Amino acid sequence: MAGPSGMIGEKLGSYRIEKVLGSGAMGVVYKGVNDEKKIVAAIKVISADSMGKGKARERFEREAKILQQFRHPNIVRFLAVGRYQGTSYFAMEFVEGLTLDVVLHKRGPLPWLEVVNIGIQICDALHFAHERGIVHRDLKPSNLMVTKDGRLKLTDFGIAKDLDATALTGTGRTLGTAAYMAPEQIRGTPEISHKTDLYALGVLLYQLLVNALPFEGPSAIVLMNKHVHEPAPKPSAKVEEIPVELDKLVVTLMSKSPTDRPWDAAAVAQSLTELREKFERGDRIPMVWEKVKDLNPSRTGAAGSSSAALGAASTTAGAEVKKPRKKRKKASESGLSRILILEVSLLLTALVLIGGAIGYFIWPPGADYLYRQADALMTSDKRSDWLVAVDDFIDPLDRRFPNHPYRDKTRAWRDKILLDEADGRAVYLESEVKTKFSQPQNQVEERFVGFSSRAAAALKRGDKPAAAKTWDEFTTELSKTAEAPDARKWMLLAKRRAEDLKREVVHAREVVAEQVLKARAAAMAGQAGEASDIQAALLKTYGADLSVRDLLIQAGIIPNPPVAGELDRSGEPN
Repeated sequence: MAGPSGMIGEKLGSYRIEKVLGSGAMGVVYKGVNDEKKIVAAIKVISADSMGKGKARERFEREAKILQQFRHPNIVRFLAVGRYQGTSYFAMEFVEGLTLDVVLHKRGPLPWLEVVNIGIQICDALHFAHERGIVHRDLKPSNLMVTKDGRLKLTDFGIAKDLDATALTGTGRTLGTAAYMAPEQIRGTPEISHKTDLYALGVLLYQLLVNALPFEGPSAIVLMNKHVHEPAPKPSAKVEEIPVELDKLVVTLMSKSPTDRPWDAAAVAQSLTELREKFERGDRIPMVWEKVKDLNPSRTGAAGSSSAALGAASTTAGAEVKKPRKKRKKASESGLSRILILEVSLLLTALVLIGGAIGYFIWPPGADYLYRQADALMTSDKRSDWLVAVDDFIDPLDRRFPNHPYRDKTRAWRDKILLDEADGRAVYLESEVKTKFSQPQNQVEERFVGFSSRAAAALKRGDKPAAAKTWDEFTTELSKTAEAPDARKWMLLAKRRAEDLKREVVHAREVVAEQVLKARAAAMAGQAGEASDIQAALLKTYGADLSVRDLLIQAGIIPNPPVAGELDRSGEPN
């Protein structure tokens, strides 16, 4: 193709290319539409030049494979992969929104609580990837999409490292964006791990709070040197409206040694979540600006309580304070005590490390985490998201925590999916066009077709109460075996249809009663024409509706008694 725009209007597999979303050294990302399935996708196409260069093709194919194994609400969803007329491509979920760098450009520094919420979502995505042995290695604002409802989507796993696979980079070679690279990533050592992404997370959180990078330089070499050798600055050096706890966490994430960083992304998420919960409960959160900046000791001759207060402060500021002398212990006793304390400390540290290591590898996510992930997916209007929620989060939640407090919610989610299945199947079973798909597949579907025919006959007569009663009967019949999924989904559908019909009856009677009163008022006011118009409209709209016939008779809008045959009940359930 002559350029990125050369594909616009062309078909790539089942997708029609609409526009260019972005381009880079490896290829182009397009917006495409599957007209048949009405699916909008972001389609990544590797350029012909990159296909034959080094490891570009392998990275392209590996990114597709990585995305295929990911199903998480904060990671862009994989849709398809293919090759069309010599062009390799894969399709991903199209995210409506802005990249995080654009958000920063438009808004400037973000409030700390918003940064905490963003950090929690990023941690959830990273932990999901890390548990599957994948390190992103290029975490930065331009690789994070923000949807209209505030959800984050992690994108671009083009240089992600599979810790269980052979590396695609040569010894000593670095990949990534210099402004966010961890020291071990810059050195190109084999130490790259999930903690490499945590360093980039620290840089990113700093940037969100300050709207500037922690390290800057005229070239990538200078910038990398700073990441390796210079201590990480505190966000509070530029912005004071930050909790002390968050300020320390950001600096800890940017520790030079991976061992000095938090244990994993889940641990970071936990710290951020606890900070958010403190805010939501109204607990006091120590802020950086609350620190006393000047703790000068009081001058000689200062009197009163202020002297005492400053005297206490002067202790921490290095002022000389006379203390009563304590009787010294023998050197041998003091030395022995220090040795015992050191041995106990080392033992406790070893136990903590061993326990942490075991927990890291075998401790699965908790009930609250599983619930949050499921809740995020179940708010989607896509059935595919619901199925992911069941497989990855709802099933593990119900299986591993049988007494969890979200039982009612998970049952409602499962019913939502079952009802959607019944709705889809009912379209075929009730279709007038008979095909192999419209044939009942089991006894429950045969019963559904029978009750559906009876309800349809009642509606044709205008008898909504009779139709509702029919669906009530089917609900009662199925409730005896409703624990079987196939029976339960039809019971849920029958129950909903009955309730919908009953609401329609109530609404119709309210409307008719209100309009009848208006017609009477108009007639009493001498406005015969308006009264006649109201009655004519009621007759036209509700004349065939048996659920309001008694009201129309009482108002004299239809004759009493009704014409023979109008209340014929033939076709009632047999």
